[in-house]
Amino acid sequence: MFFPSSFFISTLFFRHFFFDIFSFDNFSFGVFIVNPMNIAALKHIFGEINPKAQRMYAYGKQQLRFLTRSIGFVRSEMEDAFNLAEQTNVPLFIHIDPIYGWGSDQESSPIDAPSIKYWTNETMREWIEFPSENNNQLPDRIPRPWFNWGSWCSPSSAFPAIGAPNFLNFAVEQFNESISKPLAQWIANLAQQNKSYLFAGINIGWETQIFNYRGIDPAHLPVAVWPVNARNITMKEWEAGAQLGYASLFWQGWTEEKLVTQALIRNLTRDALFHLLCYNIIHDYLQILAKTCADNKIPIERIITHIVPMASVDPSRIDTSVPPIWTAVNPYSIPGFTMDNRGAAVYNLTEFKRQITRVDPSQKQFAVSESYLFNYRDEESMHDNLAEAFENGAYMKALYGALPLDPNNPQPAGAIKAIQLWLEEKIYLKKFISSK
Repeated sequence: MFFPSSFFISTLFFRHFFFDIFSFDNFSFGVFIVNPMNIAALKHIFGEINPKAQRMYAYGKQQLRFLTRSIGFVRSEMEDAFNLAEQTNVPLFIHIDPIYGWGSDQESSPIDAPSIKYWTNETMREWIEFPSENNNQLPDRIPRPWFNWGSWCSPSSAFPAIGAPNFLNFAVEQFNESISKPLAQWIANLAQQNKSYLFAGINIGWETQIFNYRGIDPAHLPVAVWPVNARNITMKEWEAGAQLGYASLFWQGWTEEKLVTQALIRNLTRDALFHLLCYNIIHDYLQILAKTCADNKIPIERIITHIVPMASVDPSRIDTSVPPIWTAVNPYSIPGFTMDNRGAAVYNLTEFKRQITRVDPSQKQFAVSESYLFNYRDEESMHDNLAEAFENGAYMKALYGALPLDPNNPQPAGAIKAIQLWLEEKIYLKKFISSK
């Protein structure tokens, strides 16, 4: 599903690696099953990994559900992924689910459930309004997460209040104990074996945002297709047009009265201040997960954030679901984005690099946290897509929809050939070399 690519490893080797990361094995909208045959296909198509190579491919372990599973369950998944990387000598890239809630209430055993189910905890789930100032009751209308990934998805009964202190404490503990600490120990073990190249990186976002449903027509309400346990659930009329984020702000001490008063003091509209506070919440959630990794000595150069990039093209599109570029930038990671100018995630590379530099002049890299193989099927377009990314400072490029691959007839053939040439360092950066 991913193609990680160029990143600098600051431990052991002090040299540049370029990773093509293939991800999205058998995803099936919420159930991710690692298939060793897909790794075997990658090795057949692209060859054995050379530890001394400047460019490598890697394999993506997708959608670690640290919010909806027990620490022990996720640790077991991590250990399986580590073992597979070592057994196959194919680098591992890790991707978490920090907001969607895939797998909620679908554990096969009570022991696999998380210590707290945030979607049932009144201090950890989102609202579409502040509590009434005239009484002490919390809102009882709890919006579901709704998003369209080709089909409508609604994997949980509530969206997490990612700015609420109780949720953050829970999320950080779950993430640290189930993912960050085991990963740090594995990295240390790899270093002792001179195999640090087997860790390609970790994406600590997934188009991280705070949902709003302003674009949904109440006359045509979405009906969930995925996951299976939510199939045929229909969005409620009061959810259409709603803005989430109120619970996060409330548990940080905000009320409607305070919001209006502070907006006047800051010479902002009430809505502008609301959105600014939500952008800070998105930024801070990404930063606290990245810092958790860095505090465990995971190299910052291999920690990646992930938001959508459309703010770099049209600032009028900025809202809580299309956050500003700066929300992806922090001192503990490389800023990452979904990037696909042939799809919905359109970007202006020059502009978002400029905005990254404005926030952090020392940050020279970015990550293509998500892109799509099926939009660059021919050799030339894939060649140009790789060249654009890596000639401009990309650390990695993740390709969704890349697996499974037929080892004897991998498709799309043109794109596969371009990737093979890139790995062999035979890609000539024809369109982009002149700008260097």
